[in-house]
Amino acid sequence: MSRPRCIALAGFDSKWGPSLHERLLGWESGPRVLRLDSVPPGEAGENEELLPIDWRDPDSDRELIDAFTKNSVDVLVHRGSPGFPTPREEADPEFESGRIRTLLKAAEQSGLRRLVLGSSTLLYGALPDNPNFLTESHPLRGHPHARWMEARIEAEQCVHDFAQEHPETEVTVLRSGWSLGPRTRTPISRFFSQASVPTCLGYDPLLQFIHEEDLLSVYEKAIGESHPGTFNIVARGVLPLSTLLALAGKKRWPLPAVMLERWPGSWPWGKAPDAPSTFYDFLRYLWVAAGEAGWSEFGEPGYTSREAWISFVSAERMNDYRR
Repeated sequence: MSRPRCIALAGFDSKWGPSLHERLLGWESGPRVLRLDSVPPGEAGENEELLPIDWRDPDSDRELIDAFTKNSVDVLVHRGSPGFPTPREEADPEFESGRIRTLLKAAEQSGLRRLVLGSSTLLYGALPDNPNFLTESHPLRGHPHARWMEARIEAEQCVHDFAQEHPETEVTVLRSGWSLGPRTRTPISRFFSQASVPTCLGYDPLLQFIHEEDLLSVYEKAIGESHPGTFNIVARGVLPLSTLLALAGKKRWPLPAVMLERWPGSWPWGKAPDAPSTFYDFLRYLWVAAGEAGWSEFGEPGYTSREAWISFVSAERMNDYRR
């Protein structure tokens, strides 16, 4: 497959979409970008078209098929699982399942040549019996009380089924760790931005990250090149939570799990209906992903987990200074 002429982006927020689009414009022959969103996404940029979509509308698949055919869409990129529940899915965890089914129907009917799905290593679940490093073949066990993870696991299974049934379409699944960097503004980054960070008493888990620029580079390669398969996208290296907080000059606030469960104001999901354990279990148990397959396929990341963390912390300090 030659360089794509038109790329459809779905599930990208106001920061990720333009950042990825900016990279695509840097190509020698920049492709056109069709941005799909359920809310008015603002003004179209250079070589870009905006398509508002009501994913709950039963006719939305027909609208997508027409748009894909009209624009000769080669590649569909869906950032299905950014690693935390977003406001629209908080109210309805099945939103993502419905959206992916609509996208896959449009992909099938329009003869799409390449599909890239963004997923998350969180879907493996943080469990006491996890191995030291979770490979791509490890089952996705999520969390028993995280309905939003269940919806994303179901969505990924739908994509795997699609790949089996439609070998003519290249399918790439990118399971990324928590992304950090100077521009990252997510519930995870806001949680770690606190001067005193609540932690689980008696636990000091190993964590890994992926720098925002390295993750964008992987998406760019997956769009423009042939990389079929499922890959963990993480940086090299892991660090204990205590070391990360010490590097940032932050205080640990160790609390018993029962207190964290009863104090939802301390966790980053905000008004999400899931229990606080759906976050804090990831600060208790092991969920480190093996990155060898991703590094072999997409190249060595520019930042280690330690460097991604320091990049995030340095930008945070500069922002505090400017304020």
